[in-house]
Amino acid sequence: MDTTNDTTLVIGATGNVGRHVVRTLAGRGHPVRALARDPERARASLPSSVDVVAGDLTRPETLTKALDGVGPVFLLWPFFSAEHAPAVATVLAARPRHVVYLSAANVRDDREPSVNGVWGEVEHALRTAGVGWTMLRAGGFATNTLEWADLAHTGVVRGPYGAAARSLVHERDLADVAVQALTDPAGHAGAAHVLTGPDSVTMAEQARLIGEAIGHPVRWVDQPVDEARDDLAARLGDRAFAENAIAYWATLAEHPEPVTDTVERLTGRPARSYRDWAVDHAADFLPAARVRRVADEYVTLMRAGRLDEVAALLAPNVVRVAPMETGGDPVERRGTAEIVENADRLLADIELHAVTVDGPFPADGRFAARFRFDQTHTPTGTRSSTTKLSLYTVADGLIVREEVFYYDAPQASTG
Repeated sequence: MDTTNDTTLVIGATGNVGRHVVRTLAGRGHPVRALARDPERARASLPSSVDVVAGDLTRPETLTKALDGVGPVFLLWPFFSAEHAPAVATVLAARPRHVVYLSAANVRDDREPSVNGVWGEVEHALRTAGVGWTMLRAGGFATNTLEWADLAHTGVVRGPYGAAARSLVHERDLADVAVQALTDPAGHAGAAHVLTGPDSVTMAEQARLIGEAIGHPVRWVDQPVDEARDDLAARLGDRAFAENAIAYWATLAEHPEPVTDTVERLTGRPARSYRDWAVDHAADFLPAARVRRVADEYVTLMRAGRLDEVAALLAPNVVRVAPMETGGDPVERRGTAEIVENADRLLADIELHAVTVDGPFPADGRFAARFRFDQTHTPTGTRSSTTKLSLYTVADGLIVREEVFYYDAPQASTG
């Protein structure tokens, strides 16, 4: 590893903000190291010049090697809890360095850390650990509206409080300010920059601007608050967080989010508007982009052998058509329960050594992938391989159909 202190470590390098931080730094010739729990997956989306290393914020001891030779650090905290933040901050403070932390605009210096939520608790951990710091207190992320991608193509976005006005900030503006703080630590030491978009835009208007960007009308329909709260809690897995978010949005119809000029003041140019963001992300709201996201995630899980996580990408009524494991005409299985039960039965006596995947190859609401399974039948010790091509149909962000074609005769362990 590099033994100088010129390298910047980016924690959250594949995220919406972190990837722009990485690309901007690398594009300017700065050495960059990216921390990732899955380095192989991260390398696929980062510039080739970036040094990608393994590490996990829930295991702070894994950061020590990643920090070797590192000067400034960009930190994104991806959890709803600050449980590991003090230990992470201690590791970061093991030698003098500057940390640029992506915090939240609702953190206030006149409140106790616990009242400021997870973002305030992480800020407190960094301050008390003794590292040099810059806090980027971001308003709402414009990228959070990507959650409407599966709705916008229908022409309708449903949610609570369409009149709520938000000053959403473009992720590239956050990255631009972060790069300034990382490359000029002295100029931003001890600063807490509150960063927003250039104006407040209602949620209903955001939906309209997405429609304008993708070329067909999109309108907002107010969703009953109780239903919206349940949907958000199920999606986030954190009911308290969902309740707080809904309650906050309720206040924004009468009191729009404030707007700051910090981005313009620090970068010398106006902050990008929500219209700018919608244009930049128009492709993400089109069907082909949704298919690509599902395809990439599915193939990544299969390549890593994380077969137990694949079921989350399947529609409840998914149909799988495949030859029986003993050969013969294709058999249709319906529903995730039946498909998972069959897979568990077939793999009960199988030790899977590796899964090689070619693809994905997306087109017109579907994608294909070719798989080669290297496996051993444990009762007999027989090692074999099976290669198959699967064609997947995607609807509403989930796989609704899989059709399997074998290159070689299916084994009893592959159905």
